[in-house]
Amino acid sequence: MTSGARSGSKNEASRIERLCQVLALAAVVWAAVSLVAWLRRPSPLQITQAAIAGGQLPLAVEGYMLHLAEHPRDWQARLELAAVLEGIDPAQSLVELRKIPPEAAEHGEALRLLARICLALGRDREAKESLLALEPLHPEDAWVQFSLAQIFHRQRELSLALARAQRAVQLDPSLTGAHFLLAELYDDLDRHAEMIPPLLAVLDREPENYAAHLNLCYAYGKTGQPAETRREAVWCLTRNPNDVHARRWLAAAARDQGRHEEAKAEIEKALKLAPDDINCRLLEAELLLFERQGDKAYERLVPLYERYPDELRLVSLLAQAAAAAGKSEEAEKFRQHVQRIRRARQRTP
Repeated sequence: MTSGARSGSKNEASRIERLCQVLALAAVVWAAVSLVAWLRRPSPLQITQAAIAGGQLPLAVEGYMLHLAEHPRDWQARLELAAVLEGIDPAQSLVELRKIPPEAAEHGEALRLLARICLALGRDREAKESLLALEPLHPEDAWVQFSLAQIFHRQRELSLALARAQRAVQLDPSLTGAHFLLAELYDDLDRHAEMIPPLLAVLDREPENYAAHLNLCYAYGKTGQPAETRREAVWCLTRNPNDVHARRWLAAAARDQGRHEEAKAEIEKALKLAPDDINCRLLEAELLLFERQGDKAYERLVPLYERYPDELRLVSLLAQAAAAAGKSEEAEKFRQHVQRIRRARQRTP
């Protein structure tokens, strides 16, 4: 072989060697770039946070599910997933919340969210379980006390409801709903005078709260305070002349103050607004009886008896009207019915 041939062969080998080196270096660089890109890709939780910021809740749920598939004991992530699911799939949110164990630091917040969702779904039994578990953990939480009071009220456990409602307003006097619930509970317990302080507490913070004024009108009427009843009724009617309840209580206040013509005029206005309102009809009958118009009162009350046969006040007025109209047999029949109603109520716990 000549020297030229040998030289060409060496050069070719050198070029191949350099090419291999370049390719090897390129492979190393590509691997490094790929590794950096892989390390810098967003995690499922980062994707989730971006999705929540953009209002893409279904995508956020997917991100949480991917993360939890690898980290099933990340209770904070599971709690956050449940919070996102609350607005999409409340039932699935409850499933996720029940996976958070009592020993987890997030268990208290899980109980709170579970109770809130169950309350929104009308699942009082489950809500009560969560709230009762939460109560000793957060004894100073007004929302827990108020929520329990609402549930106990719906379940007609009035003493338990009253205790929780009282505690709620002690913890947070600004909780308007708790003051209203407290007044409603006192009404259910026929403790009408005690309705007044919580309603006044509402007006201290919200002087224009219509519901508080209207309920005060009722409470004053029930406790025989006609001047105060009139004041609250006039306040309501100035803002809503078609309020039948305020109009009726104004008529009752006028009657109690001896203003019978005004009472008749006001109850007539109320009946034009609500001809079938039983309380307006009963007050009308009382005014007729006062004027010794027993026949007329009886005639107005009889049609109501078919619809409200066990309404004590109605049956009692029917007995009086029948007696005033000289209908002795009917009067005795209604008097006996009054006794049956009272005995039945005494037997009811």
